[in-house]
Amino acid sequence: MKTLIFIKRYIKYLLVAKNKHSAQSPFLYEFITKVLNGNSDDENCKIIERLRKELCQLNQIIEITDFGAGSHVNNAKKRKVKDVAKNSSKNSKFGKLLYRIVQFYKPQNILELGTSLGISTLYLAKAEEASKVHTFEGCLETIKIAKQNFNNLDAKNITVTSGDFQNTLQKKLKEITTIDLAFIDGNHQEQPTIRYFKECLKYANNDTIFIFDDIHWSKGMQNAWEHIKSDKKTTLTVDLFYLGIVFIKSELSKEHYTIRF
Repeated sequence: MKTLIFIKRYIKYLLVAKNKHSAQSPFLYEFITKVLNGNSDDENCKIIERLRKELCQLNQIIEITDFGAGSHVNNAKKRKVKDVAKNSSKNSKFGKLLYRIVQFYKPQNILELGTSLGISTLYLAKAEEASKVHTFEGCLETIKIAKQNFNNLDAKNITVTSGDFQNTLQKKLKEITTIDLAFIDGNHQEQPTIRYFKECLKYANNDTIFIFDDIHWSKGMQNAWEHIKSDKKTTLTVDLFYLGIVFIKSELSKEHYTIRF
């Protein structure tokens, strides 16, 4: 039933999604042409995808600690690493989009809620090695593997904070002081997602970009996305179905776009 509902949501997205020619503002047109439709198949991306392939073949069994909504695909506490890699990590298409966003806008302080095995983290970190990536994860078993992956790929600009986000986020934000990009990919429940947005918003600046994972994953996540869109500080939002991107630049008009990607 959940799968059928999700398919219906995706069909609805396809019916309303537009292309780059629908963009009214120069800022959005630039985002679509140079970032969304850009190319990022450089050596860093190839190395990260080789790592993903290795993880997708790993039969090691780990115990999952999940403080959020769990998984529609596999909610077992003990899972093979290859299953986590296939079901919990953003695919190559969206990993490379994260990479291009960081390459183009060059955020200095990046926050990621939901490290998992570290694939998305590496895309964020390798895109601009002068940036600092602060990633948060509640599962100690996946953190161990992620840290190994960071070491193997020589990603020295990543710091990992372990534990439940509700116990770690506020304290860490006070240390970071300002967030230039936030990738919210953890918990996947309505109220926690809204709460993370509001907490991070306190440390945002005019150029901060928010990226939300799985905005149509459930009715609750759709509600959270609508709440975020309606926030008084939100100006331009881009719905890519699997990701939602939020700009809070005060010079932009408040507009909401659904774009096919």
